[in-house]
Amino acid sequence: MNHDGDAGVPGSLARVLADVTAERVAQDVRWGMQLLPDGTGHEGALAESGRARSETEAADEAGTLTWRHILAEEVLEAFAESDPERLRAELIQVAAVAVKWAQALDRRPPLTPARALPRERFRAIVDVHVLLLRDSTVLLGRRAGTGYGDGLWHLPSGHLEAGESATEAAVREAGEEVGVTIDPADLRFAHVMHRAPERVGLFFAADTWTGEPYNAEPDKCSEIAWWPLDGLPRDMVGYPAAAIANVVNSVPYALHEWPSHR
Repeated sequence: MNHDGDAGVPGSLARVLADVTAERVAQDVRWGMQLLPDGTGHEGALAESGRARSETEAADEAGTLTWRHILAEEVLEAFAESDPERLRAELIQVAAVAVKWAQALDRRPPLTPARALPRERFRAIVDVHVLLLRDSTVLLGRRAGTGYGDGLWHLPSGHLEAGESATEAAVREAGEEVGVTIDPADLRFAHVMHRAPERVGLFFAADTWTGEPYNAEPDKCSEIAWWPLDGLPRDMVGYPAAAIANVVNSVPYALHEWPSHR
């Protein structure tokens, strides 16, 4: 096995590193050596890093792993670091993955119209969220021990399972997480959010249910509490907070974390 870094193509690594060097020189010519703050380790960065890691692991298990998954995980791990030495180590990993991805592109034969394959049909990951409403307040739970958003407030929510309707999933998640029983007829569709690039969130609201809510999953949630719709906690996962604001303002559809130029 070849371990010289050329990935089976002689001179591959040297060519990519030369291109990187040329780009760095061009940046210095244009902007100079910029002395800027890191801007890393901000609130929510750890949760974003955890989400990227979970998505990479899930894609690996499903056999759908891509370079995007790997580089996104490395970049977000760097964004979560505030210690300069650990941040430098993460940035080196980011650079190494980017170089390896460029080498992989160099190894691919060019596509011709005769060889071009049809685009793969897009498949979304669908999750459902439940807004339990009482006297202008909404029930939230503080995540714990899940690997995503731990320590942050979130709505009762979960993935749509195979063979399950969206309303069935909403009823199931409400029962599993906060111990209430909801008649599907009492669920109101409130909002849909397309989160870049493959997540579609369906948000349902209810003000009628059976049972008093309680923390039914203490291994995944440290506490539950009612919060005013106009006074949500600051330490909340970003996208459900945005979705609740959209529900309050009767906005039926929104994009989240898509590039602004789209």
